[in-house]
Amino acid sequence: MAIYALADLHLCLSNPDKSMALCWSSWTDYVGKIKANWESVVTGEDTVLIAGDISWATYIDKAEEDFRFISGLPGRKLLSRGNHDYWWTTMRKMEEFFASKGFDNLEFVRTNVLEAEGCLITGTRGWMIETKESIEGSDNRKIYEREKLRIKMCIDVLNEADPDHEKKHILMIHYPPLTAKMDFTEFAEMISSAGIDICVYGHLHGKSHKKAFEGDFGGTRFICTSADYVGFKPVRVL
Repeated sequence: MAIYALADLHLCLSNPDKSMALCWSSWTDYVGKIKANWESVVTGEDTVLIAGDISWATYIDKAEEDFRFISGLPGRKLLSRGNHDYWWTTMRKMEEFFASKGFDNLEFVRTNVLEAEGCLITGTRGWMIETKESIEGSDNRKIYEREKLRIKMCIDVLNEADPDHEKKHILMIHYPPLTAKMDFTEFAEMISSAGIDICVYGHLHGKSHKKAFEGDFGGTRFICTSADYVGFKPVRVL
């Protein structure tokens, strides 16, 4: 039993006009690649973390075919939000929708705590900033502060669930830990200061791969899991 991660599936099975392959040659047949690679490494007893940008659908009912595809893949899947997950709504509505469709191996991560393989997992979307200074006076300030609060909530629920840190703590966030100028973000500093063991993220595509950070920062291991960054193959986290 293992924990894997793969972000940015960008599925559009009911709306092929949104296919990533229309803009990126490296994404040609990406759904087929995801399926083949996933089935080559993930077993039914494993868990896969999907840190955002899951489906291009605008509404959750329009994403049913995408979720059915994910549900049909091996393993338990934990889903957190990305900037393109416009279908994302309240936890209650999403859980009711999944229950009505029989997607019982898909679960949501949003400032709550789920356990897998002896690890505690939480997560939120985060936010992208060009520089630490650029957020000041920005229209994004409100979103930024809200996501800071959600990061704190993630940290708090982990500490409440495991005050002595006897289990590994994993945090899912969609955005990378570096700004465009390659400085660590305030989110990354909060995550590492809290003693999070592993942080998985995505969001970066194409030339933006150069902005990826993989390794240790303040005791936290950061892992980029954007689908095209990892060759459309789930990365073994633990």
